[in-house]
Amino acid sequence: MISNAQLELFRDALLRSLKAARSIGLGLPAIELALMTSGFRHFTRAEVEDELQYFVDAKFVVEVPKSHSFGNKLWRITKDGIDDLEKRGF
Repeated sequence: MISNAQLELFRDALLRSLKAARSIGLGLPAIELALMTSGFRHFTRAEVEDELQYFVDAKFVVEVPKSHSFGNKLWRITKDGIDDLEKRGF
């Protein structure tokens, strides 16, 4: 079970990764690698997808199909997501 503090850090790392790649977006493998680089080692793909959906619902992230491979999705941070990070000093 993950604590609320750990979940907040996980979500921050996810959003910061998307902010760093805001012009191109990131696919799931790249997001997972960014989370591992941020120190998160024990998560499932389903957990990452759940958090991405949480951010989509909050309008902090949008899902964008790749132009050359519609089955593979990219996620991009929105202005609202960037504003949230910057408001909190990221």
